[in-house]
Amino acid sequence: MTFLLGAGTIRIQVAVSRGLACSVAVAASRPQGLTRMFLGRMADEAPLLAGQVFSLCGFAQSVAARLAILNATDRSMSDEERIGAGLGLLAERIFETLRALILQWPAPLPVALAASAGRHLRDALAASQEIIAKVKAGKVDRTHLSLPAERLTAAAAALGVTHETDAPVLGTVCAAMLRDVEHDRTFTGRRPDPLTGRDDADVVKHLCSEPGYDSLPHLPGRVVETGAYVRLPPVGPPNDTHLAQRVCARMCDVRTSLDQLGAILGNGALDWASLARGGPTPGAGGYGAVECARGRLYHQAEIGVDGRLSAYRILAPTEWNFHPAGPFVETLLSSPIGTDEAAIRSVSLLAVLFAPCLAFEVDIREAADA
Repeated sequence: MTFLLGAGTIRIQVAVSRGLACSVAVAASRPQGLTRMFLGRMADEAPLLAGQVFSLCGFAQSVAARLAILNATDRSMSDEERIGAGLGLLAERIFETLRALILQWPAPLPVALAASAGRHLRDALAASQEIIAKVKAGKVDRTHLSLPAERLTAAAAALGVTHETDAPVLGTVCAAMLRDVEHDRTFTGRRPDPLTGRDDADVVKHLCSEPGYDSLPHLPGRVVETGAYVRLPPVGPPNDTHLAQRVCARMCDVRTSLDQLGAILGNGALDWASLARGGPTPGAGGYGAVECARGRLYHQAEIGVDGRLSAYRILAPTEWNFHPAGPFVETLLSSPIGTDEAAIRSVSLLAVLFAPCLAFEVDIREAADA
């Protein structure tokens, strides 16, 4: 089963013995050399290039790049730029979370419900893009942004996520997805180890000094996870299935992001630390870290004496969650998935709820044939 999300593919191969997943191999193929596109360019070109190169979460990529460049040159964002960046990050995160959850869902949805979900997603996309466009144009006041914010809120509600209740609205696509997994006890919840701002110094140190760290990141003795499931306290009843808890976490992340968006537009309250941060790195370097839809995204830049980029590094959330020894693999191992079509569905659901930023393929075989 394949889901087309962007350039590259995650291949998930599972060997099954007596119905249990006894080994899991995860390998990602990405386009090579993307960061080489940054080298030799003037430093202040990086944010625009980052927003153009990446098809997913382009605004978050550009903000992470902007923070990396600012911190490498001993500058900082103005309060107004931070507010604009916060608005754009939240608008993008809301849409991307909904889009990925709905369009990747491997179980068939009722035709009428799928059609209406498509319309509401298009509404959410248009509203999100309008907010980002106005932010880029410097129009960050309530007069310009209240209407698209209201449309984004309405689209999320039509898909099932509202301020009024933690549960999805009955008759919506989110309610249908939650219903798909509420009795699926294939996977047992593990205690997650969140990647947070407290880890930035260690992550960036490794990223700068270890070749290949951007594709195989690690923190000693830990199996870290990033994204909606670990950003907030657990939601839903404690006896919910693991997959249901992950669906609820994604919906809660949308709801929280909508609340933050409303707070900025309502009274200017911006919780910047929950969205992004950055700092200098050794030499003429700096980093930016942004909490985007799929988790914590890092950009790190080094600038030569001529003002041009001499090194550039990017570490995406997917590299943590789908690490060969990461939380997705740990959750899947020893789970009673079987080998039939239901096994492919269960593994695909788990993969979707770990929010990959690439297409993925699932291959399940008996251990003797693997």
